Amino acid sequence: MAGKKKKQTGKKLPWWAVLLVLAAVFAVQYLGGKTEEQPAPTAQVQETPSGETLTVRFLDVGQGDSILLSCGEDTMLIDGGPVEEGQFLVSRLNRLDVTELTYVVNTHPDEDHCGGLAAVLAKYPAGHVYSSVAAYTTKVFSNVVKYTEEQGRQIEVPETGTHWGLGSATVTVIGPVQEYSDPNNGSLVLRVDYGETSFLFTGDMEQKAEGDLLESGADVRADVLKAGHHGSPTSSSEAFLTAVQPSVAIISVGADNDYGHPGADVLARLEALNAEIYRTDTQGEIIIVSDGKTLTITTDPTSREPAAGKDAPFIGNRSSMIVHSANCAKLPGEDNRVYFNSAEEAEEYGYKKHTCIK
Repeated sequence: MAGKKKKQTGKKLPWWAVLLVLAAVFAVQYLGGKTEEQPAPTAQVQETPSGETLTVRFLDVGQGDSILLSCGEDTMLIDGGPVEEGQFLVSRLNRLDVTELTYVVNTHPDEDHCGGLAAVLAKYPAGHVYSSVAAYTTKVFSNVVKYTEEQGRQIEVPETGTHWGLGSATVTVIGPVQEYSDPNNGSLVLRVDYGETSFLFTGDMEQKAEGDLLESGADVRADVLKAGHHGSPTSSSEAFLTAVQPSVAIISVGADNDYGHPGADVLARLEALNAEIYRTDTQGEIIIVSDGKTLTITTDPTSREPAAGKDAPFIGNRSSMIVHSANCAKLPGEDNRVYFNSAEEAEEYGYKKHTCIK
């Protein structure tokens, strides 16, 4: 009985394909089937664009932190100071021509770091909102969550090692490296690199977390250090400062605060390292501009002052924080006056209307 032929379903290979197959077999059998290893790609050091700079402003928000960074088309706000600084912060951002924020970062949920962010998020669209926690028990932080969600966004908790671009600068989350019950030690720690210059922002990180960060092998070396916890002696250990080796140290602190910040021993440790120390309580807003190689530092003690002249229709009393109409019979003395173009502008700076203003 004749057998049935199996139907060939495959097409006959062309002659050139046969040659390719034979060549591959030859390579496997006689050359060991090995392919030449390609070297691993190496990181390319990116040049900073000509004319572009990174500007870092340590805003004068009293006993708290708020730092505005801008590079290229991107802006990032780190912390928002206490609640009472919210309207001032909005006014300051407006005067700096900020229309939106690419990133908002809350290092930790203490009121003197997150309090003013609700007012900011109610006014300015944000691309991302990062925090050390997504929820917290205080009304102040709940307001931050509220206004974030009203923008259709969620609080994001970045993992250590997360990084993103800020213009041509790079932002890297280098801490915390452990979980802590203390919000201060749980602060997000950010390193910002721009060309050959670097900045380290530590929130309220204290000595326990500083030690853990050093043990993790994180690269903490930086040209500019935002001193932890407003210069409190619970932060800025000798070991940590020695590892950072800052040439510039910024202390964001309120004048005549009740905490004794900054601590004398912290100042002494910074001075021993020959770091230039700048303080918001004595010098106002501190502005650092990097071109990728050098840092230019200026201070603005008038950053909290409105731009109105002495012929403005409203006059504020610096001491009482009350604003009057210019023709009021109870105007403050010349040395105690602040001038505003409108009562609404005065309210943005935290002033309350006198009864002379209807």
